[in-house]
Amino acid sequence: MLVGRARVLGVVLAVLLAGACAPAPRTPPTAGPATPAPSASSPSTPAAAPTPPPAGRVRFGGQYIAGDVPAFVAAERGYFRAEGVEVQLERFGNQTDMVAALSQGQIDAAGVGGTVPMFNAVARGVPLKIVLDKGTFRPGFGFTALTARKDLYDNGRARRLEDLRGLTVAMLPPPGGTGNAAALAAGLQRVGLTFDDFTVVGLNFPDMIPAFANGAIDAALMAEPFLSRALGQGTVVRLMGQDEMYPNFTVSAVCFIGALYADRPTARAFARAYIRGIRDYLSALAQPSGDPERTRMEELMAGYTGIDAATVRVMVPASFSPNGLPNQESILFTYQFFRDQGLIPEPLSDAALAGMWGTELVEEVLGELGRWPEDYGLRPAS
Repeated sequence: MLVGRARVLGVVLAVLLAGACAPAPRTPPTAGPATPAPSASSPSTPAAAPTPPPAGRVRFGGQYIAGDVPAFVAAERGYFRAEGVEVQLERFGNQTDMVAALSQGQIDAAGVGGTVPMFNAVARGVPLKIVLDKGTFRPGFGFTALTARKDLYDNGRARRLEDLRGLTVAMLPPPGGTGNAAALAAGLQRVGLTFDDFTVVGLNFPDMIPAFANGAIDAALMAEPFLSRALGQGTVVRLMGQDEMYPNFTVSAVCFIGALYADRPTARAFARAYIRGIRDYLSALAQPSGDPERTRMEELMAGYTGIDAATVRVMVPASFSPNGLPNQESILFTYQFFRDQGLIPEPLSDAALAGMWGTELVEEVLGELGRWPEDYGLRPAS
């Protein structure tokens, strides 16, 4: 059984809340077009400097999901190469394998920040740095959401977070071991519930859809693209996006190994290209459906992730800070949540917690690129 609400979560939350399975992806090109000029709706960015000498090589691990799109854009459009960085994108099936590869020096960076395997690696002394945003529930971008069976919604049994009491709720396994579960715990706490108030079952996203159909589950925490596919079948109803449960919650972040972080020229070059990828992506999404730039971005996402283009067009897209900065408070909230679930047996020392942040590097890069407003590209509540 998942551990109920802990006192420390209440303290942290009071402060914070105030304010995909796919076909094989295509191989990214080694070169790409020059950086396009910012659109009229985009904040201005200083012109790119001339191509620097090669800074080094970065082996980047990802699961080829929508949250990896900044790296895809930077590779596809030649931003890494323009920065003099040779980036090798490597595909992994799960975060545990990526952390193992990082720990052994087989890759240099990966989207594992804020996960159980990452925290446990840091507790063992592995020098990992949380550097860049790889998925944040910005307002209007609830790309993971709580859903319920349509019949339960129609009869009024399941319409709000409070209605989860006594129901059977599916979450990605392990049920208390994901950032999505931590964000849900924050929302539950706000309405006086914990995971102890309902039955939790662990299911992978593809298995949730038939489980809804046969009545095995009443509600589920579903992520895109499975969320849009389930909604399209008409058997489930979206109750609340995780952008409403915990606004600006960073569910994933890019970690660098210590050697890459210490190689400042290469680390900064990678971060510059990655942030340019984020900004291109957000600028494209700010355009109306059918706009040529948005269409090109949707096609790029479909090509790399294997999600069909029709689903890409309708699903709630992943989102990121336009400055590449992860929400540190939400990651610390997640750490304490995992500790309360017993998933991080060895607590991180104060020194380890302080030392795992690598956002100083991002601040250095922003001094060169310039900052964009953090609310750039926000959408109406999802």
